[in-house]
Amino acid sequence: MTEKETATIAEKETVTQAGAEKRELFTINEVAAMLSVHQQTLRNWERKKLIVPLRVGTRRIYTAKHIELCKKIKEYSGKGVPLKGIKELLNKI
Repeated sequence: MTEKETATIAEKETVTQAGAEKRELFTINEVAAMLSVHQQTLRNWERKKLIVPLRVGTRRIYTAKHIELCKKIKEYSGKGVPLKGIKELLNKI
């Protein structure tokens, strides 16, 4: 492989990585995988009004802000805080 070919491949990888980082909308499956939780967990948090994802028809769409909020919910939940307590904590923030 020539030096020019190697540089071209490196540029393509950089563009792909940059595009992935700029992505701002995610499906429930993607968020569940990112957070290592089940999709039903995210639905439960929504039922409890801890998160309110965007909707496109019947599909849930999550933004980076939703994901950060979900990370906090997961952290508090992992420490044994009940969902009602988490909701109160998040309302104070």
